Amino acid sequence: MTDVPRGDEFLPIYSKEELSQLYREEKNPKAKMRLLAALLRKEGLTYREITGRIKYPLMTVADWLRRMHEEGIHRRYSIKQSGRPHKMTEDQLHDLESVLVDSPQENGLPFAFWTTKLVQHYIEKKYGISYDSRQVRNLLYRMGMTCQKPRPQHLKASKKAQEEFKKKFQGELDPLLKMDSRSSFWTKASSP
Repeated sequence: MTDVPRGDEFLPIYSKEELSQLYREEKNPKAKMRLLAALLRKEGLTYREITGRIKYPLMTVADWLRRMHEEGIHRRYSIKQSGRPHKMTEDQLHDLESVLVDSPQENGLPFAFWTTKLVQHYIEKKYGISYDSRQVRNLLYRMGMTCQKPRPQHLKASKKAQEEFKKKFQGELDPLLKMDSRSSFWTKASSP
């Protein structure tokens, strides 16, 4: 742990009043806490005294103060961590998205709908990238797709209404089915 100077040697270009003003105007709660630690260090307090007042671990406070002293007061804000890079490039994602707009059959696959496993298999075969099924779902959600569960029957369907429809329809259909299907039929002739 590097020892950061105390008192006026800490953040020498800022006075206690300027730090106090920054503290009062700060809206971000994390940055405000870091400014409070800086203000207390500027007043000459030790790490232990500061941690006793603000109730944060010693190493955390020491790290805040070191970063602000070495890199400037702007380090009261956290730097967003980039995280692990994506496995697929932006071009590959755009290509996949354009493929998923069409049905699997239009892309030469013998399936009617895109499923998570099918997309996972497609990505692995086309791009050579292996994804877990959860990550494939995350990709699909990011592309604006929604997961829909196929239902053979509407959730609010009435069994009674269905039975009545079948009886009525069957009554109208029976005479038609008894007719000779080889009979000639009439259509409107196309004009020459």
